[in-house]
Amino acid sequence: MDGGGTNRRRNQGSRNPLSIVITGAAFLIAIGVVFAIGYLFPSVLLVTIILGCFVFVGVTVAMHRFMGTRWAYWYTGPFVAIALVGTVMLAEDVALSQAGDLTEVVVVDHDVEVKVEHNPNGRHPRKVYTHTYSLERTDGGPVDEPMIYRGKNGFDDFDEGDTISVLIDPEGKAPTKPAEDIDFGADIGVLVTGLVTSGIVFFICGIVVLVRWTRSPSPQYVR
Repeated sequence: MDGGGTNRRRNQGSRNPLSIVITGAAFLIAIGVVFAIGYLFPSVLLVTIILGCFVFVGVTVAMHRFMGTRWAYWYTGPFVAIALVGTVMLAEDVALSQAGDLTEVVVVDHDVEVKVEHNPNGRHPRKVYTHTYSLERTDGGPVDEPMIYRGKNGFDDFDEGDTISVLIDPEGKAPTKPAEDIDFGADIGVLVTGLVTSGIVFFICGIVVLVRWTRSPSPQYVR
C-alpha cells in the first residue's frame, strides 16, 4: 500500500505550488544572464546558444518533475524556446548596433562549405552548410571580418559583385552582419511573445499544482 501511494504521489508531481514560482523566477534570471553574455560577448554566439539550450533543458525537466506528466515538455518547451531565441537575437543585434560601424561594402567572394554529419545511429546523415562572404570596402580597402551564414541557402538578397550595407565592429568582437538584418522590433516581438506565453503556462501550472496541494490529504502517521 505504501509503495502504491508513493507512486501516485510521484505521478502527480510536486504538491508545493511554490516550486512553479521558483522555476518561473529562475527562468527570468536565466533569460537575463543569457542576454548579458550575448550582449557583452557577441563574438561567442555559440556559447550563448549552448547556454540557452541548458536553460531550456533545465526549465522543461523541472516542469516535468513538478507537474508529473510528460506533456509538460510539450506545453512549456515551445514557449520557453521562443523566449530564449528572442533573447539571443536581441542581445546580438543590440551589441552589434552599438559597436558596429555602418559601412558600404562589395561582396568579392562567396564560398560555401558543406560538411556531412553522421548521426550516432549511423542513419540519415545531414549536411551542414556554411556560407562565407568575403567583403571589400567601396574604396578598395579590405574588410578583415567576413560575413558568415550557417544554413542551406545563404543570404537570398545578394551575392558576388553586389554592394550592400553592413555593420562592422572595428574591434572584431561582434560578427559582421547586414544592416538590414538588424530588426529590433522583430527581436523584441519574439522575446515578448515567448515571455508572455511562458508566463501564462507557468501561471496555469501553478494553479493546477495549488489545486492538487489544497485537495491532497494530510499525511497520516501510524504508530
